[in-house]
Amino acid sequence: MILNSKQIQLYKKNGYIIMDNFFDQKELTDFKDALIKTIHFGLVKASKDHHIKINPNDLVGKELHEGITALEEVDHKFISDIYDTISFIPQFLRITSKAEISQCINQLAGHDLDNPTYIDQSKCRIDQPLDPYKRKVPWHQEIVYYVPRSDFIQTWAPLVADASVANGTIEICPGSHGEIAKQSYHEGEGDDYRYIVDDDVIKKYNPISVEMKLGQLLIFAPTLIHRSGNNQSNQTRYSLVGINHNISHENFIPPRFIVKNQDKIMNDYFNSLHLSDKDN
Repeated sequence: MILNSKQIQLYKKNGYIIMDNFFDQKELTDFKDALIKTIHFGLVKASKDHHIKINPNDLVGKELHEGITALEEVDHKFISDIYDTISFIPQFLRITSKAEISQCINQLAGHDLDNPTYIDQSKCRIDQPLDPYKRKVPWHQEIVYYVPRSDFIQTWAPLVADASVANGTIEICPGSHGEIAKQSYHEGEGDDYRYIVDDDVIKKYNPISVEMKLGQLLIFAPTLIHRSGNNQSNQTRYSLVGINHNISHENFIPPRFIVKNQDKIMNDYFNSLHLSDKDN
């Protein structure tokens, strides 16, 4: 068994648990090295293909912070290219597909440990200091974005350095996983996050910033209210954001399958819960 009875009880009570020493040094170092090379290649491409005044050689050893900042200052599309690439490199996939993640999720769901899970939306977030392009994620619950409701559990972890209040670690509302909270519809706010938990709901709980050491893994429920913090440091934060679905659930369909009229289905479903105050 991966989890002991105390951890399972804490998850049921609070909606989350933190696993210590979940990722080993080699896994994280291999990813960091691959990330540095990916950013370097992005700098080279930007300087050659787009005639941008960036000298990649001047940024050797500085790719993770100064390199990313240099690309952002020129055009955010270069960051998008990096973002889309690193979530699919083998060194990242080895982390997200680690068997122990599925085992923990199956154990919390009461399934056999060897049940396969569907890895969805596992990506490496890139959060720069002071959020220059306003991509901070607001208070939300992931469950409302999955129609029909599926059985899944979320993960979050720092990938390059410890996660702290200063660099904008994830914030959660412990114990908020027992209900689907009252939320409002906000067109275009918070990037893709249209359903934002109302402030009066947040006041019911005591939100905390989850400071984590490199190697730790946060596992939390799909109904746990959470958001990203503000990166007020001078370093870019890189973090794992993952969702694993139980494929034996009766309503499971691959979430990346594009459903016709998906927005209407989501809105009708959400409104049926009598939780949304739409802004017209």
